[in-house]
Amino acid sequence: MEYIIEFRPDGVKAKISSGKTILDAAAEVSIPLFSACGGKGTCGKCKIIVVEGEVRSQGELSDGLYLACQTYPVTDLVVEIPSESRLGIHQVIEDASSIWAEELSSLDVGIAVDIGTTTVAAYLVDTKAKIIAGYASEYNKQIDYGSDILTRMKYAQRSGIETLNRQIVGTVNDVIDLLIAGRNYLNVTSIVASGGTAMTYFLLDDDPQIILDNAELAEFRLPHVEDAAKLRLKCEGSLYVLPCISGYVGGDIVADILTSGIHQIEKPSMIVDIGTGGGIVVGNKEKLIACSTFAGHAFEGGGIGCGMNATEGAIERALIEDDEVVYSTIKNGKPAGVCGSGLIELTAELYISGLIDSGGKFSGTPSERVRNGIAGAEFVIVYGDETLTGMDIVLTETDIRNIIQSKASIYSGIKIMDQIYSDSNIMDVERIYVAGGFGHYLDIGKAVTIGLLPDISPDRFEFIGNGSMKGAFMVLIDEEKKKEAEEIAQKTIYHDILNTPGFEKECSVATYLPHEDPALFPSVKKSKKEDKV
Repeated sequence: MEYIIEFRPDGVKAKISSGKTILDAAAEVSIPLFSACGGKGTCGKCKIIVVEGEVRSQGELSDGLYLACQTYPVTDLVVEIPSESRLGIHQVIEDASSIWAEELSSLDVGIAVDIGTTTVAAYLVDTKAKIIAGYASEYNKQIDYGSDILTRMKYAQRSGIETLNRQIVGTVNDVIDLLIAGRNYLNVTSIVASGGTAMTYFLLDDDPQIILDNAELAEFRLPHVEDAAKLRLKCEGSLYVLPCISGYVGGDIVADILTSGIHQIEKPSMIVDIGTGGGIVVGNKEKLIACSTFAGHAFEGGGIGCGMNATEGAIERALIEDDEVVYSTIKNGKPAGVCGSGLIELTAELYISGLIDSGGKFSGTPSERVRNGIAGAEFVIVYGDETLTGMDIVLTETDIRNIIQSKASIYSGIKIMDQIYSDSNIMDVERIYVAGGFGHYLDIGKAVTIGLLPDISPDRFEFIGNGSMKGAFMVLIDEEKKKEAEEIAQKTIYHDILNTPGFEKECSVATYLPHEDPALFPSVKKSKKEDKV
């Protein structure tokens, strides 16, 4: 039997069978909902309100409020989607110094695209003039099937790759439409794409099962050149996909290396790509070693009760002063949740203010904002009368533990990779390049305070922003850079850090704020506000 689901306030309708969920119906009509767990009902993000009709559900939260992924129609429905359940327009994360073309030198253009797990971002490129002519991004529609790549790969195991391929191709085409909107006379003649290994397999309509079975294969290190139209991409020419390094270190990391230039310099440097994969590279022109720390998606809002992606209304900056929270939100929107940079700043502020201890537990320091909630002890960031949803935005002890676990994976990876390269316990890399869209909004001092990044001089850090997209751009306009990327993929050594002796212990001692050994973070002081990093 089929049912009609009307979504409000969108005013669109979907027709689905009785065996499909409301989340499935939303995906059918391209309404992206936040479903970090891939429809398992564990993240609690895909809330919907049933206005009219009857449902059967294992995800009823309160009268009329349900989890879309656990709810099935019994009759035709009218459903309202709260704003906090939606994936909004992702914050544009880009350098102010980028060169943008006001007029194009040719009607033939190229696309340089980063196939991210969360976001697909691309440049429109005037390939003749070799300059950027526009920028656009969209949420990766695959997010309905899990916020992390392993969840999506397991979905592909169960259900095949057709859906995930269709979703990523559709997302890339949507981004192309945004880039050429109002300029339909333009001809997209080439696309260069970079992304994680599994994401490139989904784009190419190849089964990623091989990645689950093999961490390293020679074929991972080879580029792909395909007829874009045969893959249903809106391009009249070729698709070039950057080579990867291993099953878990992809072409996005190759592009990061190309963008940073560490493969050409004498002194060893490091790249830290802050995201779900937690990619780390250390080396110089003589040797490069790369790994993935599998940091999880806490810094993208996953596993955090009031966490969200970097969209309008997300709290991105925060300061605790005299038990008051001074915050700013993306696009000055009414607060709807907290994104990655806000989570780091709030955790640092709670620690420095003495409200949480080094283990992330509330210390008992008096505060009107600390209380016992449904999920246990929590800190009220914003009260409901100020928020978009009318509900309090809080940070719980469980949230803080998830943040600490993610930061511990990345910091431990940094430390182990530095030791492997230099055979030393001293952080002696010349520079640390912070990559990833999230990285452009990272407060270095607060990241050091929680032990995400090492306590070294701030001038040794450099942001490269979305190195994946920038590297794809370099390859698109320069054949020599394409050769460099292919050489990088061949020469970079993959290191399986999860099976490295000592990594588990490093993670364990890093699950404190900032670390079990405070001597590693001499600049971090849990004291008065003027002593803050």
